[in-house]
Amino acid sequence: MSAILEVEDLKKTFGGIVAVDGATFDIEAGSITGLIGPNGAGKTTTFNLISGFYTPDGGRIRYDGRDLDDLMAPSRDEKLVWSGASGITAGALGGIVGLGPLGFGPLSSLGATVVGVGAGAGFYLGQERLKQARESHRNSRPFMLARAGLARTFQITRELTEMTVLENLLLAPQGQAGENIANAWLRRDAVADEEEAVLERAEAMLELLDLEHLRNDRAGALSGGQRKLLELGRVLMFEPELVLLDEPVAGVNPALTEQLTDRIERLREEGYTFCIVEHDMEVIMNVSDTIVVMNEGTKLVEGDPETVRNDQRVIDAYFGGA
Repeated sequence: MSAILEVEDLKKTFGGIVAVDGATFDIEAGSITGLIGPNGAGKTTTFNLISGFYTPDGGRIRYDGRDLDDLMAPSRDEKLVWSGASGITAGALGGIVGLGPLGFGPLSSLGATVVGVGAGAGFYLGQERLKQARESHRNSRPFMLARAGLARTFQITRELTEMTVLENLLLAPQGQAGENIANAWLRRDAVADEEEAVLERAEAMLELLDLEHLRNDRAGALSGGQRKLLELGRVLMFEPELVLLDEPVAGVNPALTEQLTDRIERLREEGYTFCIVEHDMEVIMNVSDTIVVMNEGTKLVEGDPETVRNDQRVIDAYFGGA
């Protein structure tokens, strides 16, 4: 198998505290990788760096062969849209000034508009160049990673509590045609077809996660374990390739824990890749193909569950060697 995620010499500090110090490991496509370690080992910080919520102070992270910075950077089209928007806004203001009480007729309005367009576009592009020139500048836009196929869940679930379970799933897919008001009027058939396809996917997801009987219940009324299942379903509606799970069974009863881990294993067989941060050692040992153990910000051990379970360095890190 090839690596879908490559972490190389990763570093992160908070003030004088070194949270991650040279961590290096790969995640193989189609695998389940556990990321574990004692409290303060740096695994949560590493997780936030991989998912784009923190900016590394050093090292590189590559997803599917591309640097995370490149994936999160504004595209050329985005820059053109925003520079154009800046120019139009400034041009409109210039036109208003030209036609206002202080204006001198249509020609002066046209001149003010042209000057405004140039000033707006120039201001936008200029501040972008200044930002890029700063050594400390990094693009941090985790939503772009989700669009590229790298999505995550959170230890504390973030469902939309006043919406139903089904509505939470329907809202998850990005870039739906119906979100554009012009499409809603001019491409009604295409919008309807897409909505039907998304509904079918959501219904299949409810069945996969055994949440069909709760489809019309408010998400805020679910138990903790059911919310974990719903959050997994929302992430899967993105159709990602790599899913980062942040303590998926924390606070979940044994029955739902078994159900959740069973779903994760089934999804791995369908081609999904998972990286899991988890404190429940029984779960992580049973579900993982590979386990990365961190301690004091560095990778301590990497290997299959049996190797990790019997490594004296891991025992010492968790229990404090003799």
